[in-house]
Amino acid sequence: MRVFICADMEGVAGVVSRRQTDDYDSPDYARACALFQEDVLCAVTAAFSVGAEEVVVADSHGPATNLDPAAFPGRVRLVQGWPRPLNMMQGIDAGSYRGAVLLGHHGAITSIDGGFPHSFSSSRYAAVLINGSPVSEGQVNAWLAGHFNVPIVAATGDDICMASLGALLPGLPVAVTKESHGMYSATQLPRDAALARIDHAVRAGLDGAAESRPLRLEGSVELELRLRNRYAAELISYLPGFERRAAYAVAIEVADITEAVKVIGALVHIDVDCF
Repeated sequence: MRVFICADMEGVAGVVSRRQTDDYDSPDYARACALFQEDVLCAVTAAFSVGAEEVVVADSHGPATNLDPAAFPGRVRLVQGWPRPLNMMQGIDAGSYRGAVLLGHHGAITSIDGGFPHSFSSSRYAAVLINGSPVSEGQVNAWLAGHFNVPIVAATGDDICMASLGALLPGLPVAVTKESHGMYSATQLPRDAALARIDHAVRAGLDGAAESRPLRLEGSVELELRLRNRYAAELISYLPGFERRAAYAVAIEVADITEAVKVIGALVHIDVDCF
């Protein structure tokens, strides 16, 4: 069997500040990457322990070059760098995966509580809405996995994010790695305890994967992007298919969730002064 891991950093125990997640040349970032890699390796090891033959890990935070390929066993394939069509879930496909793990995830930008609330880009999007409702990265990633008939079998992150994903996917094995007190504060779980929870959640999720059901979003998708820059909203509204919903908001109807993810990712990575 194959296992897919979508790996983000904000939900890792020990990571609480923007300096750790965004200041790429700082010692704080290097330490956060070390914690991140430890969590990913733990999930990989757990997957192999219950029979995985190959694990695909999508390095999906910041520059997407946070993980050292030399640190991973030969049966691990790393997806790194941007841009990529399926964004955080690049590498997922139909028919070959037992399940997918959402590692190190966080809440949506519209979340009242929880650490690092944002949806795909804290600097560009004030909110991302699918069919009229604000969404988190985890929810979109779960739908994208479901599009390829792959269930989400486990998730890791802070208590607020895990409660949200648990409500979306009842019975989902989760590893709560820290107790959030605000955007950039949390009570951290000791590393050994956090890793033990990750190991347990991944093992339990893959053991029960046969009973897990993919989260599906059927039919066409209305994507609304609420931007932080009014000029960017105006320019995007000139593109075929987009409509201007408000001074800072644009919307488009696309065929399915894969097309929505392509739009979200493309507008994040287009480097123009108006953003």
